[in-house]
Parts: sequence; C-alpha cells; structure tokens
Amino acid sequence: MSWLRDIDIWFADHVFVFNQQHRRYAASLMRQADEAEELVQEAYARLFALPDWASVANPHAFTMRIIRNLAIERFRRADVVRFDQGALLAALDVADHAPTPDVVAMDRSELNHIARLMQTMPPRMREALHLRRIEGLPPAQVAERMQISVSTVETHLVKALRFLVERADGLDAPGKAEQAHQCEMTERLERV
Repeated sequence: MSWLRDIDIWFADHVFVFNQQHRRYAASLMRQADEAEELVQEAYARLFALPDWASVANPHAFTMRIIRNLAIERFRRADVVRFDQGALLAALDVADHAPTPDVVAMDRSELNHIARLMQTMPPRMREALHLRRIEGLPPAQVAERMQISVSTVETHLVKALRFLVERADGLDAPGKAEQAHQCEMTERLERV
C-alpha cells in the first residue's frame, strides 16, 4: 500500500482503533450526536495537523484530551449552555490538586530529615512521639503502653516537638519559636 503515508498508518494503528471510544466520550460531553461527531472529526483533523505526530507517547489519551479541550472551547463560546452541560463543564475543568514532583521531592527530603532527627532524640521522648503522632494513639493509650502517666506523656510530646523544631533546618528563629508554640497549643487542644 504505497499510497498510504506514514501518518496514515500511525493514525490507523494508534488512533482510529479507538474510534468507538472517542465517539462515546464525545457523545457523553456534547449530548447531541452531530455535535459529538464534529468533535471527533475536529480532533482527528488536529492530530493530522501535528508536525510531530510520531512523538505522541499515548495517541489514544492525547486524542481524548483534544476532544475534552474542544468540548470546553465549545461550551465557553456558546451563548446558551444547558444546565447539565454547564455542570459537565465544571466537572471537566477541575484543576489537578496533586502535588508537583518538586513539592513531593522537597516533602520527602524534609520527612527524611525529621526521621533522622527523631533518631537522635532521647528514647522515651521518641517512643511517646511515635506512638502519638505516627501510630495515632490517644494520650491515655500511649501512657498505658509506656507505663507512665498521661501528664508525663504530654511532657514528652511537648519536649519532642520542641526538640524537632529547634533542630529543623531552614527555619528562622522567630519561625521556630512560633512553630513550637503552635505544636504545644495543638497538643493542649487535643487533650481537651
């Protein structure tokens, strides 16, 4: 079949095989068959217009994204949008609230730093902090496990939090004091 271009073969093998899914998805967005068909055809036209079509890692997902974006464009341009389409648009236009990779990396680094700091604190203080903050036990159960009074558990927790805050890097002195105060207040409120 020498009359087929490379893009035609790519399209047939990687995009058009999902044609029914593309049509169903477009129909779920537009609610009218002719508008849904227009979306799919416009998405396919945009794919053929891509200069770097061969570099698309997941052509099916990319096509679904194009269909979604086209539907959003149409909703926004429309003079009148039916109520159910407006709700659908709101559902489609939800921002991704997942943390970005750099935030995840910074949080992991901070968590590792805190874990190393916990290893340097006195054993009873570390045990109280672990039981209360990591295992989530109430102060009474922590006291029972450690065979100490609840007030002693609270003292260990306050000291442990101060220990961590004082040794945490990257915080200025006023920030450390405020954070230690907040931790103490949180502990006191949890007791009530």
